[in-house]
Amino acid sequence: MKPKRKFHIPRSIQANMVERYIFNFRMKPTALEKHLPVAYLKPQIVNGWSMMSFCILNLEKITVPPIPSIFGFKTLSCAYRAGIIDHSKENPEPSVWITERNANLRMIQWLAPALIRDGVPRIHAAIGHDKKKNVVHTQFSFMDGQHYFSAEAKVAEDPHKLNSEVFNNVDEFAQFIKAGVSSYTPSSRNNYLASVDLEKEDVKYEALDARIEFSWLKEEWEKSDMIFDSAVKATGSKYKWTYRGLISK
Repeated sequence: MKPKRKFHIPRSIQANMVERYIFNFRMKPTALEKHLPVAYLKPQIVNGWSMMSFCILNLEKITVPPIPSIFGFKTLSCAYRAGIIDHSKENPEPSVWITERNANLRMIQWLAPALIRDGVPRIHAAIGHDKKKNVVHTQFSFMDGQHYFSAEAKVAEDPHKLNSEVFNNVDEFAQFIKAGVSSYTPSSRNNYLASVDLEKEDVKYEALDARIEFSWLKEEWEKSDMIFDSAVKATGSKYKWTYRGLISK
């Protein structure tokens, strides 16, 4: 039996992506499946593994069409996202399960429940660039000060070669990411998931040498054996999130 989708009016949020950091954790598909919210979402399997990633977006010129971007809003947002296969449609397709979106801009916290039916809690967020060492340091924490995620990274000597047990190279990883257009996340409406499509045109992907300092989800899912696998940086793109309605659990 297919889940029910509620009638919706499409609406979208647009932004320019300054930079995106993706820190990948591989895990067994059976371990990921235990954490997925509904039976019609199944783990996506690549070379025997499933992938949970911590994704950081540095965004600017955020706007809600048809309102023009005249205020220059910027934000750092983040989310844990898993590659999945969506069986709610007639033809199963790659998709993304997002445990929760977070952003440091208060405006997003206000607008997200109305625009995409997603709570998007505020979070403390910072990205620091050490230009002399070519190192970037990311740090995120909950509003109460609890640590959420932190890592240090720099572009690898060979930015096209990905040191990964799952993907053979950066291009293979890029295709994996680009295939996940649709996404699901817990909705602000009870007993539903919010469905949102993300259109993006990432121009450049580079492999990173990274060190994870702390990952909240890895601690929460300690019995799931999340293993840090690889890290990638993407730059140069416009992003568009389009709300596709609510789908029943």
